[in-house]
Amino acid sequence: MKYFENAREGKNHWLLYVALLAIGYVVAQIPSVVYLPIIYIRKAIHREISVPQNGDFSDVMKSSMEMFNDLPGFVVLMLSFVFWIGATWLLFKPFHKRERMTLISGEKRFRFSHFFLGVAGYFVIMGLVTVITLLLSPETDITFHFDGSKYIVFVILAIILVPFQTGCEELIFRGYLMQGLGLCTKSKIWALVITSVTFGLMHSVNPEVFEYGFFKAIPIFILMGAMLGFFTIVDDGLEFSWGIHFINNFVAFAIFGNEGSTFGASPLFVQAKEEFSIAMWLTPILVTVVMYALLHKKLGWNIKEAFDNSGLKKEVVTTEN
Repeated sequence: MKYFENAREGKNHWLLYVALLAIGYVVAQIPSVVYLPIIYIRKAIHREISVPQNGDFSDVMKSSMEMFNDLPGFVVLMLSFVFWIGATWLLFKPFHKRERMTLISGEKRFRFSHFFLGVAGYFVIMGLVTVITLLLSPETDITFHFDGSKYIVFVILAIILVPFQTGCEELIFRGYLMQGLGLCTKSKIWALVITSVTFGLMHSVNPEVFEYGFFKAIPIFILMGAMLGFFTIVDDGLEFSWGIHFINNFVAFAIFGNEGSTFGASPLFVQAKEEFSIAMWLTPILVTVVMYALLHKKLGWNIKEAFDNSGLKKEVVTTEN
């Protein structure tokens, strides 16, 4: 298991992590900074701007995020991740003096087979879960929505952009932060916990949070982050998790989504808002158990070996070249 040990190479001062994260975040705002004034001006001209009556912060945030609830808004949001992953990828080697592929895999190469296995495995399992859920709840309100050429354009854009969006989140959370926190805490468990919580909190402005409430929705994102982090650790790289994350988001955007759950999405099938249930929290846990049980022999996963911290406790290797 070399994925965490890769981070011992090069320069690893904590200020480098803070600086690169800050730069990446600032660069990611460029598409929105350009787009939002244009939209505000257009809406002001047509008198389409609505001001929240009570000035509640959540209402203000919800009103602001509605600016992204169309196809151009979707593209702008996705471009934010393109800018972020681009800045991180470009500056990582000059900052840390180590190869960029060490952020992705313990083998320092991209394992396409693991990525596509993550895509296929998660698609099949979540498809079965969805079908079973619908069979148990036949009264579920689902509408079919196909908007011809607009949908085709959306799908093409999603295929191009969603890999960048999910790849950026994987590279930052399951790559950069998880490796850095592993070095800092000398514990993969702590790295997993901290990145999972941070990943969940990052989704605080998602529509689901406004629909269900912070303390109901955020644990779902935290558990999703924990699932992705777990597979990153046992698979010694983030390709498998990236595959899971990609197909999860692509399906939600383009095939089967919940009413008002994603910005600018145009899924074929839209499920009416469902009441919150504990099953929403249990689903990521169930999927993790099932996928591990089915694939651990094929991919050589071993939890005890994967979570061994001895490699993190060795002296950190620093290089200047």
